[in-house]
Amino acid sequence: KASTTASASSESMPMPEMAPSATTASASGTVEAVDIAAKTITIAHGPIDALKWPAMTMTFKAPEVDLTALKQGDQVNFELTSAGMDGTVTKIVRK
Repeated sequence: KASTTASASSESMPMPEMAPSATTASASGTVEAVDIAAKTITIAHGPIDALKWPAMTMTFKAPEVDLTALKQGDQVNFELTSAGMDGTVTKIVRK
């Protein structure tokens, strides 16, 4: 019984810790690069207050977003989810 209890508590422990760390935010910026094959997009974005991020250029994963219509220099508004300094674009629209 002791091992079952320990196993159950260790499996349920990460969930409460992970939930608050995944934050959804909106931002805007300029596309610097698009890698369709890798499903990534590099965006020079302004500060993202919801994540306490300063303005910077960053490569985001975008596995569920159609990047084919985007190119370097496009001005975009985008939504992302972030855990730590790792961001995933969930929605992107050219301005």
